[in-house]
Amino acid sequence: MNTLKRMAAGIFLSCWGLAATGQHRAIVEYSANFMREQPDYTAELGNQALMGTVVELLDTVGYWIKIRTPEPYTAWVTASGLVPMTEAGIQEYLAAPKYICTAILTHVYAAPSRSSEIVSELVAGDLVRILYKIITHTRGSLKGYEEGRAVLRKKFVGVALPSGKTGYVAAEDVDIFFRWAKERRETAINPAKTRLLQDRLKETAERFLGVPYLWGGTSVKNVDCSGLTRSVFFLNGILLPRNASQQAKVGEDIPLFTADRQVTATALCPGDLLFWGREATDSAAEKVTHVGIYLGNYRFIHSSQVVRFGSLDPTAPDYYDRKPIRARRILGHVDEPGSGIVSVLASPDYFSKEE
Repeated sequence: MNTLKRMAAGIFLSCWGLAATGQHRAIVEYSANFMREQPDYTAELGNQALMGTVVELLDTVGYWIKIRTPEPYTAWVTASGLVPMTEAGIQEYLAAPKYICTAILTHVYAAPSRSSEIVSELVAGDLVRILYKIITHTRGSLKGYEEGRAVLRKKFVGVALPSGKTGYVAAEDVDIFFRWAKERRETAINPAKTRLLQDRLKETAERFLGVPYLWGGTSVKNVDCSGLTRSVFFLNGILLPRNASQQAKVGEDIPLFTADRQVTATALCPGDLLFWGREATDSAAEKVTHVGIYLGNYRFIHSSQVVRFGSLDPTAPDYYDRKPIRARRILGHVDEPGSGIVSVLASPDYFSKEE
């Protein structure tokens, strides 16, 4: 609790006027903080930032704060959804042990019971600090020794939100963030585990089935097409750029057409990204407008009106009659120099450099 008191008392900025003496950052407090293109509730939604994400503070207009997320994406959020910190506080936060929410949707409760008062909502990918209690040994060779132990009561674990609010979440709904990120990176960079990762990506994507399409959505609440692909890969420890046009530039280009420009899935593998839009011509550049995840056997999953399956096979009942223009391979290129694909574990936006 001493750490929480320090963070609450010593690292909140006293005002929202961004000082000219350095770059300030903050932690997202809401489960999915809506980012708007202008400082107004009627403005277009551009992105969502998940709880526990470290963001840069760029500008202020009233109670609206312009932020930049790790993707990077720049847009406006309300001040109440952020916990501003000094740089020392940010580094302490990054080094602090955390849980990641692995359930699609759950809650933080005031007591270790689902019937108790709700403190906060959590969605998949949210980060909360592990709440510790200090145990003082009273006997034996460890008498007088103080030890920090994670709070665990009735199959619930104690957690602390970025603001310092505390509560309990079902243990089955979270995982230890560092352990989670380390295992997923080891899976992503090991060619022998490609099939495992492909299966996990498919399983994760299918958990989004039926989620309504929303322009700018990047969480299980609502997703747009690139929000789905980014979320699915993030929940497997891999960071992709925010937008489809950016995702089309990372990884490895995969042949998608026969000599007569017919679509073929011969070279595709599960986990590849498929892109739609306008092909380049002599007078116009390529324009990517849509993306989905290839699952194998000519099938893919994408967010189009709703998250749903589609097929490249014209004879299939779920045939998607738009012709893809490009395919990119992500697997096999995680943390590869120049690939544009970084693991969560390797990102300084999620872990301190000392870890």
